Amino acid sequence: MSHVQFIPLKALQPSPLNARKTGKKEAVEELAASIAAHGLLQGLTVVAVEGGRYQVSAGGRRLAALKLLQKRKVITGEFEVPCTIVPGDIAEEASLAENVQRVAMHPLDEVEAFGRLAASGLLEDAIAARFGASVRHVRQRLALSALSPVLKAAFRRGEIGLEAARAFCLVPEHDAQERVFALMTKPVTNGWSVRAYLTQGAVRATDRLARFVGLDAYAEAGGVIRRDLFEDDMVFLDSPELLQRLAGEKLEALKAPLEAEGWGWVTVALGATRADGGHAHRLRPDWREPTQEEIATSQALSNQADALQARLSEDDTNETLAAELADVHAAMTALREGLRSWDPEKQKLAGCIISVSNNGEAEVMTGVVTSGDQKKINRIDQRRAAEKAKVDAERRREKERREEEAIRADQPAGATGEPEPRGEAPRPTSDGIAVMVLDPAAGTVTINGVPVSPSATDDTIPPWEDDPPADGGGYTQKTMQELTSVRTRALRSLLAADPGTGLALAVYALGAQQIAREGPVGLSVHAFGCLISSDAEPLASAREALGTSVPDTEVGWFGWCMAQNADTLLATLAMMIASTLDLSHTGAFAAATRRQAVADALATRLQLDMTGWWTPDEAFFTGLTKAQITDAILASPAAQALETDADREAFTKQLSAKRKDELAAMAAQSLDGSGWLPEPLRTAGLVAAHGDPCFAVTDQGLEALAASEAVEPDVRCLHVA
Repeated sequence: MSHVQFIPLKALQPSPLNARKTGKKEAVEELAASIAAHGLLQGLTVVAVEGGRYQVSAGGRRLAALKLLQKRKVITGEFEVPCTIVPGDIAEEASLAENVQRVAMHPLDEVEAFGRLAASGLLEDAIAARFGASVRHVRQRLALSALSPVLKAAFRRGEIGLEAARAFCLVPEHDAQERVFALMTKPVTNGWSVRAYLTQGAVRATDRLARFVGLDAYAEAGGVIRRDLFEDDMVFLDSPELLQRLAGEKLEALKAPLEAEGWGWVTVALGATRADGGHAHRLRPDWREPTQEEIATSQALSNQADALQARLSEDDTNETLAAELADVHAAMTALREGLRSWDPEKQKLAGCIISVSNNGEAEVMTGVVTSGDQKKINRIDQRRAAEKAKVDAERRREKERREEEAIRADQPAGATGEPEPRGEAPRPTSDGIAVMVLDPAAGTVTINGVPVSPSATDDTIPPWEDDPPADGGGYTQKTMQELTSVRTRALRSLLAADPGTGLALAVYALGAQQIAREGPVGLSVHAFGCLISSDAEPLASAREALGTSVPDTEVGWFGWCMAQNADTLLATLAMMIASTLDLSHTGAFAAATRRQAVADALATRLQLDMTGWWTPDEAFFTGLTKAQITDAILASPAAQALETDADREAFTKQLSAKRKDELAAMAAQSLDGSGWLPEPLRTAGLVAAHGDPCFAVTDQGLEALAASEAVEPDVRCLHVA
């Protein structure tokens, strides 16, 4: 017959007969804190062994906690432990019975007990210390204990799962909790769905405007920040109007320096992530040659940046070195900007757009020209071209007069001296022949004396194009322009780092006219790069680094190119080709279909995942139709988690009753972080980061590869110029 007696702690040791083999020391710290605060509430089961010692067959975690308290000198080895002594032949069975017959406490019983402790006057840190738990753990339990009584009753009945109950803690208001609970199909088990309902109209802390303003500035202005105690990354801002106002004020402060530079207008574009697509024309700056002093300074800064980068590669956590490198890069940028100038007369007709990028940083697009002002700039160019032509004609006539006088002076006496009639400059004829003059040095084109400025993004349908307009997927022309512009930016960035694809595009562009008798699609390969509003950081940095490390003159650039190896030239070619790429379009014309096809093929080749470059926000969804927004919401994780057709139909019916602005806000929130993309931005054949490739190498493929390696080169092709 077993009996209880008190045994000194120093006489107790673990037993191999303990049925618990896994997790024997799990949460020992917490258990030790509880024993120190409340005493040992349950004794140990032991078996007597030789030498007056005892092995603990049931209660191994309690023994470990007591030993920990002894090590910390909270108790001594003489501490008397209540023990039940059992025969050795039933020790393992007794250990098994103690663990099997235990019934776990309902989670709500536990949290309500925590709530009563807090109601008795115990502070959160005191409760945490008594149970060996973290303060956050206590706060989570207290939040669950503060749920609406209606939700608690449903929790006990099994109508709410633990994950959903935690999600309801996001808002403390009982009426809001009960209103959402009444809307949802029972049982409620999906926490994401609960959060989506509770936070309608709120803004995630990861939103671009939230990152731009900053949580501290938002809170100081009186904004409410709601944090999920159970999910660290679930932080919501409850005052989107305040956030918009703070972001607008911060951007407005950037207008004054730009206005002082002489721009005709400066505007803030707060509603879109970028200002792409709204303006088709850009004013380009003039660049002067650097002085010898500036060249020397640029070289010194470049050397300093290389040295700092080398030191940072050895210690990438050194913030001092990172700050120094940032200062050097800023000085290099300022030096390069000093070489740039704008035509004052044209600058008054152009402006700047200040916006917020997806990374939460201010972006400034300079030299933006509206369609109306572009006509004025064209008239300036025409006037200047006419003035230049007049001056050139006067010079030509003066030269001819002097030549004629010289000829007459050299003629013998009696000669008539009449010069031969000179041919006139070509002019348009009555049958419509036009004269085109290209000036590569000046980068100008004139037709019948009128300057023209072709745009690389011009989607205007030519008069001979009879194909019907392309299918834009139901999106407006403005939305298609914005989507394809941001995709172009991403493609340019990836292409700059892929010499193989850059080489393929270069060959394609240079051979399109010779082989196919057609111009290349989406590429502008000539002496001028096809500039877009703002390139992504990898390409922009690479172009800036190249610009600061190579000679700035044509002669120097030629010498640099001739001195480089094939790898360097291929890398530079990829960057240069990337800078000519522009596959943006409005989707309104037949030419857009081919642009989209080329962009799709490039995206697959470059494995472009647009989720890393673009995120749908409320402004994007506002530009869609209600049907398009609804389809997007139905693709969200919360909607996909709805288990029955009845749930989905009820949810769709709810969406149909909402206003468009409510749907846009809901779509931006429910799809945040889900990886959803509109159709024009999706990449076919994308290989997952940790998944299987989309294509497998077959036996036939291996045989074809082996056969291709055995093919002898055609020597006739080795000398083609």
